[in-house]
Amino acid sequence: MDHDGGTGAGAPDPALASLVRFVPLALPVVSALFGAAATGPVVGPTAFAWSLAPTAALFAARLAELRYGDRIVTGGNAAVAAVAANLAVVLVASLLNPFVCIAAFAGYLDADRYLRGRQVMVAGVATGLVTAVGQGGGIPGSSHVPWLYPALAAVNVGIGMVMLHFAREREQQVAARERVALELAAVHEENLALHHRLLEQARETGVGEERARLSREIHDTVAQGLIGVISQLEAIGAVDPPVRERVERAETAARDCLVEARRAVRALAPRQLSGHTLTEALHDLTRNWARTHQIVAELDVDGAPDSARHGDVLLRVAQESLANAARHSGASTVRLVLGAREGRVELAVADDGAGFDPAAAAARGEGRGLAGMGDRVTAVGGAFEVESRVGQGCRVVAAVPV
Repeated sequence: MDHDGGTGAGAPDPALASLVRFVPLALPVVSALFGAAATGPVVGPTAFAWSLAPTAALFAARLAELRYGDRIVTGGNAAVAAVAANLAVVLVASLLNPFVCIAAFAGYLDADRYLRGRQVMVAGVATGLVTAVGQGGGIPGSSHVPWLYPALAAVNVGIGMVMLHFAREREQQVAARERVALELAAVHEENLALHHRLLEQARETGVGEERARLSREIHDTVAQGLIGVISQLEAIGAVDPPVRERVERAETAARDCLVEARRAVRALAPRQLSGHTLTEALHDLTRNWARTHQIVAELDVDGAPDSARHGDVLLRVAQESLANAARHSGASTVRLVLGAREGRVELAVADDGAGFDPAAAAARGEGRGLAGMGDRVTAVGGAFEVESRVGQGCRVVAAVPV
């Protein structure tokens, strides 16, 4: 039975719990006082005198319980023996002094504190039977009114079973609330972890896209411009030695700048390829994407080459294709295949999602991500293709020079 106080749902009030622990100690004293007051008209003097011995034993046992009760293992053999011995002593004392049945109430508290499972029910029934002995007037009452004890026993046992039933229901409700609270806490922690992971991935994706954009800008503007300058300087014909010296210095400076520009382009390549092969980067990308979006993703690299000069381009195609599949396709499975064919490295990303009409999407001004992928692939001399039909998924194929 739970004793809830004001310290929180399902949490016992410490003051109330301490008071309940002293109740069993007081009950033998109260029963002895009632017996002494009723000696003569209700309790015979000799019987009362004999009842003082078991009553004193109950009091001594309760004193020992206050000191050593916390050492008793709940549901263990010692706990069962202690509860049974207490009820046996109460039964003996109640036969002599019916008022000792007051102390039998502690049996319900003992069952809740020291017993578990079916032990609680057995102890509750036994407590009701012992209580009925005193309520029926002990030996004199039972001998004069034989039906009284069975009737009182039935009432006590019935009330005890009802109390145990409601106590058990309350324990189950408290346990259910605790389970729900733990589940909610676990879900909350999982959501926080997912939120942080998504933020980190978004940040990394944003940084990667910006690095790729800068890399393309340097390659397409600065580097190409320097190549043009070098070509113009090389085309200068015969000139006077002072002018030739200036042209050569300008050409050397332009070549040095071109080297630095190309170094910057390489440095700004996708970080996933830093210290990793394209195959390894695709493995990491596919695994993380599948875990984040809870979509089955397969990667086939059986025919992949050992190295890819434009691996950063293919990696960007894979990233954009997977992002589109997660946002728009509703796919349950995505398959990536990396291989080599006809002097090119080819990456195919196919999903089993809703699909779309590429021509209609282009007419509506949609598909900028696909157009960006195509531009990136063709810029390095590759080929890009999108195959899709409504209801039949989508397949993106990018092939770049080896």
